[in-house]
Amino acid sequence: MAEQPEHGATELQGAAGQPAVGVWPRLASDVLGDFEIFRVRRDRVRSPRTGAVLDRHVLEMPGWVNVVPVTRDGRIVLVEQFRHGTREVTLELPAGIVDPGEDPCAAGLRELEEETGFRAAAGRVIGVVEPNPALQDNRSAVVLAEDCVPDGRAAPDEGEDVHVHVVEPAKVRELIARGVIRHAIAIAAWYRYELWVEGSA
Repeated sequence: MAEQPEHGATELQGAAGQPAVGVWPRLASDVLGDFEIFRVRRDRVRSPRTGAVLDRHVLEMPGWVNVVPVTRDGRIVLVEQFRHGTREVTLELPAGIVDPGEDPCAAGLRELEEETGFRAAAGRVIGVVEPNPALQDNRSAVVLAEDCVPDGRAAPDEGEDVHVHVVEPAKVRELIARGVIRHAIAIAAWYRYELWVEGSA
């Protein structure tokens, strides 16, 4: 994945006289539960500002990938599926889990074909986002899949029911603006794609 600043440090200048935000030392760590796709970890940490010792809980999760699939005629491939967290049908970008040792770009192209039957002529990682750094320890790569054509073999697993939509880029922006696409990581991935397009112009 793309290189990240050490300890998540930002490049922004703080207000005059404001101390830098420090890394909280971890004093102890225990795994409280393993639930296949994530583990719950309790860290005992010390505040570098006050010295207070507190417990913080973290979800240990594998890396994720979100794919922006662009067809040969410049349209975008979206997927519609039921999400159990919100118990709603959502419209979003193809996405999935990066297997241990797997390259994020390869994972993205694999997930694209499995979910949609589209294959890409080329793929590249154009960004990395942190889904929820307050609670989760994972990152999600944003993969641009270029020159996609529907000549692959869709192979959704038994827990997936996916419908594929192919729309113009302007339609994606409209769907986000109208609140039809609400998946936060999909929206972040789309923003990274628009920044990439802007920078490539």
